Amino acid sequence: MKTLRNISTVIAFAFILAGISGCSGCNPPPEPASFSPMEGPETGGTTIRITGDKFDMKNGVTVKVGGKNATSVNVPSKMEITAVTPAGMAGESVSVVVTNNGNTKPEGTVTMSQQFTYTDATAPTITGVSPADGTVISEYEDSLSVSVPISVTFSEDVDTSSGSLTVSVESTPDSATEQSGAIAGTVSGSGNTITFTPNEAYRAGRKYTVNISGVKDTAAAGNTLESGRTFSFTVTSPEKVSRYLVKEGDTLPIIASRPEVYDNEELWPRLAEANQDDYDFDRRRLYPGRQWLWVPRGSAWGD
Repeated sequence: MKTLRNISTVIAFAFILAGISGCSGCNPPPEPASFSPMEGPETGGTTIRITGDKFDMKNGVTVKVGGKNATSVNVPSKMEITAVTPAGMAGESVSVVVTNNGNTKPEGTVTMSQQFTYTDATAPTITGVSPADGTVISEYEDSLSVSVPISVTFSEDVDTSSGSLTVSVESTPDSATEQSGAIAGTVSGSGNTITFTPNEAYRAGRKYTVNISGVKDTAAAGNTLESGRTFSFTVTSPEKVSRYLVKEGDTLPIIASRPEVYDNEELWPRLAEANQDDYDFDRRRLYPGRQWLWVPRGSAWGD
C-alpha cells in the first residue's frame, strides 16, 4: 500500500510540474505565415484572411492592425483566421500582430513580416472658390478687360485634368445688349487648386457663372468629388458716356463694343456719322490720348 501511495504521489507531482511549466504543448505560440488582401481603405472594414498554423481555436486569438484591435475575429481552424480591419490613416503601412489568447507568454504574440497598407478612400471636397459666390465687381480700369482670376480650392491634391470646370456668361439687367453662352478658356492647376483662364477677357455688364463637377483626387482609387458646386460673380456696367477719349489700339468697332458706349460693335457707323464733320475726321485714323469722339444716342438715333 505504501508503494502504491508513493507511485500516486509521483504521478500527481508530475502533473503539477506539467501545470507549473505551463503545458507549452497545450497552448503553443501562433505561427502566422501570410495574409490577404494586403491593403484596404482608410475607413477600415476590410476582411483579411490570415493563414498559418497553431491558431488557438479553443480560447480564440487577438489580431491587432496598426496597434488597434481588429473586429469580427474568427478562427475556423487552427490554420486560418479571418478579421476585419479597424480604421487607419491613408498611405500608412502598419504591422499585423497575432496573439493566441490561451498563451500569455511573450512568444504567444507574433508580429507578421507583411504589413497592411491603408488606401485613400475619402473623396475631395471644395473648401473655397474665388471670386466668392455673389461677388459684385464695380471697380476696374477697362470695361472690356476686367481681370477676374477664377480658382477652386479642394481639401486635398486633385487630378487637375479630371472633371469639368465651365464658365458661362449672361447679360445683366443694366447691360445695353444681350449675351449668353459658354466662355472658352483653359483649365489648369496644381496641388489642391484648379484655375480657369478665359481665351478672352471678361467684360463689364455681365454675370459669369462657374460650374465644377467630377473632379478626382490623386489617390490610386481616384475618389470623385461627391457633389459639384456652382457659383457666380457680376461685373457692373459703367455709366454711359456722351464723349469718349480714344485709347491705344482702339478702332471704331472696339469703341462701339464698350459697355459705356454702345456695348455693340455693330453700331460703329453711328460714331463715324456723328464725328465725320469734326476736323477732317478719318474713321481709319484715330489719335489715342488726344482725340475725343461724340457718342450720340437717343430716339433720334433709333434707341
